[in-house]
Amino acid sequence: MDTTELDNAYRHLLAAAGVIGDTAPLAPDSRSGIDWTLSHIALSDRILAAAARDVLTGLPAIVDNREAMDEAAISSLIASTTHTQRVDLVSRNAADLSAVLRATPDQAAAIPVTLRLVSREGRPLPEQRVPWGDLIRLRATEHLPGHTTRIRLLASAQ
Repeated sequence: MDTTELDNAYRHLLAAAGVIGDTAPLAPDSRSGIDWTLSHIALSDRILAAAARDVLTGLPAIVDNREAMDEAAISSLIASTTHTQRVDLVSRNAADLSAVLRATPDQAAAIPVTLRLVSREGRPLPEQRVPWGDLIRLRATEHLPGHTTRIRLLASAQ
């Protein structure tokens, strides 16, 4: 599968997050929002990479974002890493996801995957089945750019 658009979205995200240092003078709410966003993305990418491996190997793929929305998992990641380490984790997880996608044949984009999603508040959303390629395209064109914008806004707020 072609990862150009996804890789570009990660490049923009990592550039926005990378200019914020561990000691950048940010308002506590801004720092907290950036920490949450990076942790959420890092955890989401692990889930997506696991689903990508299932798609690649022909197993039924399920994307369940509960861990990436779980306050305990996010708090644990924030408590155990610095901002710089979280940016590096997002970079490594993104590279892993992109590598699996590049190894995936183009026709696999049509394979339906099951989405079991919860909101940030932990409320389950209706289960869906979507083509794998559509999910990756959504990540590249909406999800990551939205998080990039959020990080930039939080970093500029004083």
